[in-house]
Amino acid sequence: MKPVIAVLSLALLLGGCAATMQADVTQFSGAAPLPAGRTFVVSAEQDQGGSLEFQHYAALVGGALQDHGYKAAAPGASADLVVVVHYGSAGNHTELWSDPSWGGWGGWGYRHHGPWGGPYGPTESQTYYSEMLEVQIFDGAAWRGNTRTMLYQGRAIGDSTVNEISAAVPALVKALFTHFPGNSGQTERITVQLTPPAGA
Repeated sequence: MKPVIAVLSLALLLGGCAATMQADVTQFSGAAPLPAGRTFVVSAEQDQGGSLEFQHYAALVGGALQDHGYKAAAPGASADLVVVVHYGSAGNHTELWSDPSWGGWGGWGYRHHGPWGGPYGPTESQTYYSEMLEVQIFDGAAWRGNTRTMLYQGRAIGDSTVNEISAAVPALVKALFTHFPGNSGQTERITVQLTPPAGA
C-alpha cells in the first residue's frame, strides 16, 4: 500500500500546484524596532535602475508595507526607512515517480518490475522552479550618510511548476508579509495563491 499512497499524495500535490505556492519564509530583525507610521522609500540598486519589472515588484512591496501601517515618503522627501528589493531564480529540480498499478498483474500492456518484484508503470517527472524574493530595510538617516544600517531582512523562496518569475513574485510578496516582521531567525512555510501569467 505504501507506493500507492505515495502516488496519491503526489497527485494531490501536483493538482494544487497550479493554484498555490508553498514558500519558506525566513525573517531577521535588528535591535531597533520598526514601528508602524514611519515613512519609507524603495531604492533601486544600480542594475535595477529604469527597470519596469523592478518598478512593478517595488510597488507590490510598497503596497504590502502600507498595509502594515507604513507610509510612502513624498517624492524628494527624506524617508525614515530605505527598502531594497532583490528577486530572481533559486534554481530548479525534477521529481520522478512511477505508478505501481499501471498495467496490473492481469492487465494488458507492457509491465515494468521494480526492485522488489512488483509492477510499476512508466516513470513520470515534474520540474519545479524555485524563485526568491528578498527585502532589506535600512535606517534612512544612516543611508543618507553612506552607512547601511540594516533593520530588517526577509527572504521568501517558493517552488511552482510555472517557470515565470512574474507569476511567482506577487505570491512571494504575500508570503513574506503574511506575518511581517515575523520572529527573528525563524523559518516558516506559508501557502499562498499563485496567479498564473497572462495567456497561461
